[in-house]
Amino acid sequence: MDGFAVAHLDEIDERADGRCLFRPVRHYFGIAGFGITAWTAHAAGDLVIDEHDEDDPSSDEELFLVVRGHARFELNGDQIDAPTGTLIFAPPRAKRIAFATAPGTTIMAIEGTPGQAVRSSRFGSMGFTSG
Repeated sequence: MDGFAVAHLDEIDERADGRCLFRPVRHYFGIAGFGITAWTAHAAGDLVIDEHDEDDPSSDEELFLVVRGHARFELNGDQIDAPTGTLIFAPPRAKRIAFATAPGTTIMAIEGTPGQAVRSSRFGSMGFTSG
């Protein structure tokens, strides 16, 4: 298998950032072109995406994919029901947060800044290595 890599999500070690549990997908594979992280809530009601906004107009846009379970997102105060398979796009400046409504909810977050190479996020300095 030269030039590509394969892993099951559960093979990537789960980490904690003090608020939510996540799997550093980008670091696991050594991805340099975009940010990608899987966030997991083990119980219904758990925070799965912490509240944040990308208040700099040149900051990240994010695409969330509910991979497992069921979540409730809030974007700029709007409530969004998000069962497995739901895609949600959050542009820069959108305030966002998500809670699990089912145990084991996992959300994949893909992020990048339009027109820019990926920059180190808050997870870039945590010493993760691939595989």
